[in-house]
Amino acid sequence: MRRFDGKAALVTGAAHGIGRATAARLAGEGARLVLADRDAAALQAVARELAAVHGADVVDLTYDAADGAASAAMADRAASAFGGLDCVVCNAGIYRRGHFAAIAAAEWDTVLAVNLTSVFRIVQAALPALRAARGNVVTTASTAAVRGIAYAAHYAAAKAGLVALTRSLAVECAPDGVRFNAVCPGRVKTGIATGQPPLAGADAALVVRPPRLAGRTDGGAPDDIAAAIAYLASSDAAYVSGSVLVVDGAQTIG
Repeated sequence: MRRFDGKAALVTGAAHGIGRATAARLAGEGARLVLADRDAAALQAVARELAAVHGADVVDLTYDAADGAASAAMADRAASAFGGLDCVVCNAGIYRRGHFAAIAAAEWDTVLAVNLTSVFRIVQAALPALRAARGNVVTTASTAAVRGIAYAAHYAAAKAGLVALTRSLAVECAPDGVRFNAVCPGRVKTGIATGQPPLAGADAALVVRPPRLAGRTDGGAPDDIAAAIAYLASSDAAYVSGSVLVVDGAQTIG
């Protein structure tokens, strides 16, 4: 399929995991890409790979999602890179664990800044280009947004806010033809999930249960989430806006 021929897409958090898989998926379907991340070396490697493998036009932009002004400036540059934007995939995020009583205010602020406030700044800056293109935004939330998660209250709060932001903008921007949708991954084999050290004193019975899908109980892959994002960003989902698509192998049902 070449659903993104002639389309320009911005993917944040594109150097690793879900963002990298999404960038590859969109490149394979013909998109011109603006890739953004704070890891400059890894981002440049991804950009070179996609250009070599898919012949994609790729621009890489380094930014710090914890910095609101940097997020907005990056989105401005992304909108001008190819003379417009058809799609924005807001995927950059961080995951932190901790007992709620021990979460420092500074860590709370950082988790919300990266996972929620940066999306506000990026979408606000990109909105004129998206309106001109009648484009769309896909945000990467989490099953923590809809079910909560023990020992990561700040992460869950940020992702729940992201879902609410996405659905609110789907209504507000519908008259402009701009779509907004969220993907909520469950357990996915990425560095953000597997790189966390054990949390002392955590009750294993309170941790989110594993997926139930036969053969997939160790979790999903970044490509599983990228496929969902590509669908929502494509014309196949032209009548889909305000949706919250859970991709978790039946992890959170029941």
